Amino acid sequence: MRTEELSGELPRVALSDVLEDIGIDNAQLLLAPAADNETVQDAVITDSEDHDSVQRGAFVLLVGARGRAALPAVRALIGDRPVAIAIKGTEAELAAVREVLRPTGIGLVAVALSARWNHLESIATDRIRESLPSGDTSTLMQRDLFGIAQTTATLTHGHVVIEDPANRVLAYSPASNDVDELRRLSILARRGPERYQKLLKESGVYKHLQAGEAPIHIPANPDEGLRERVAIGIHAGRRVLGYIWLQEGAERLAPNTDRILVGSARHAAIELVRHRNEQSQSMRQDRVSSLLSGTAQIHSQAQSAGLDPSRPAALVLVSSGSLQQTPPGLQLQRGELANLISIHAAAYRPGAVVGALGLETAVILPDLDPVKSPAAITRLANVIVRDARAHLDLQVQAAVGPVVEQLDRLHTSVEHVRNVLKVLKETPSMRVASFSEVETTVLVNELLDLIGSRDRLRHKGITVLCERHPGFASTLLAYLESFGDVNLCAEQLKVHRNTVHYRLRRSCEVAGIDLQDSGQRLLAHLQIRLWESEHRPAPANTPSPSIASPNTTS
Repeated sequence: MRTEELSGELPRVALSDVLEDIGIDNAQLLLAPAADNETVQDAVITDSEDHDSVQRGAFVLLVGARGRAALPAVRALIGDRPVAIAIKGTEAELAAVREVLRPTGIGLVAVALSARWNHLESIATDRIRESLPSGDTSTLMQRDLFGIAQTTATLTHGHVVIEDPANRVLAYSPASNDVDELRRLSILARRGPERYQKLLKESGVYKHLQAGEAPIHIPANPDEGLRERVAIGIHAGRRVLGYIWLQEGAERLAPNTDRILVGSARHAAIELVRHRNEQSQSMRQDRVSSLLSGTAQIHSQAQSAGLDPSRPAALVLVSSGSLQQTPPGLQLQRGELANLISIHAAAYRPGAVVGALGLETAVILPDLDPVKSPAAITRLANVIVRDARAHLDLQVQAAVGPVVEQLDRLHTSVEHVRNVLKVLKETPSMRVASFSEVETTVLVNELLDLIGSRDRLRHKGITVLCERHPGFASTLLAYLESFGDVNLCAEQLKVHRNTVHYRLRRSCEVAGIDLQDSGQRLLAHLQIRLWESEHRPAPANTPSPSIASPNTTS
């Protein structure tokens, strides 16, 4: 499907802009197009052996012939008057082609021999899409589907094509040299070749895909030049919205390929329905905010998403990973991470809602089993963290909240989950933690925050001790955390036990407290902990050790 077929308005981007993105190492303009023919509306890969016409405004990437050998195909394209034709070869090798094109107003681009056609097409297509109005829902859909295709391909080690019910190609992952003839022809023609569709129909593949969401494996067919495939239907109720085709590449498909495809199909269905209803891209964030708002609109939002607000649910927050990025790079990382999370979450729960919540990515998991789900959600979080590291090179952390009795009460757990994530950020070696695992730390932190926010809850004498005699305060804290064992405290501080005795006596004198009083000991412990946490240097964000691959979520 061409770019202009996916949008209501034609893109407007100059050939020079496209070539600027491609880069001079990959392509060089040998002949500029005429002034009335320099606006690119589409990027098309065309085989030199094919004789299909191309539309006006096309930037043609001519594969299958180099240098002077491309002349027959070039002459066949002149009547269509594309903006420019890109051919592999040096300036000298393409001299004859340039002379043929000079009077036609068609440009000529020399492509480096090492450049990959699919990479050039991807860059050109991205630039063309960016020129479309940002509010164009069809263009947004195409971007989202390309993201799903790319993420699915990365997770499964294969190549992905997403088609609509009429077998028109909606999106695909960047190809490489290990694609077979069927995938190559599908992308070139923007739809599956009819003879292959006939074979699939006769073998019952489409019947299986239309019957349910279970993937089907199609063995390799060396006689037809076909590699192994896995396919799945994209469903919305009884409607079939399209298909996802996964071709085996140079590597074997991942062991959890079927599960990934189920999540991809569910995620793609949400995007197709959302854009079919012309909803804005901010809907995901709005839905997350609404479901966690604690207001009456939770019920309407849950019902519109097909969720039961009275059923148990849980919240997972995933950090955005490294912030050492430019703003565009950070946005790209977050988009890729959201796609990865959405696929895994949809595979676990069809009604999972994924969206931004501040700087984190929120995952709302509905319709849970209070007994069995907590362990499964932790496994899901580990899979997300593992794949974010392996496929996106992102060091993310995931905080797993408790299963609450009803979805409409999920907002009560938001602060708890945020505090779990806070604990994780203070402990870079930990990647996943549930509320139950760090509950004590979370509650103590919340208590310290409460004391820190209210002056009237702080003992004036202990405040003076911390501000004027921090060494005494640190010794008192070490003593309290050593359960009153002076010898252990001295060993930890690497000082003599008499020094500890002296500092404790002076601490009590300055603060005006009595360590024989349990209440005063408790207050001193909390307040000095608060003071120390406020003055402690932030931990270095060092990479954590590799984590073992967790079991598959259930």
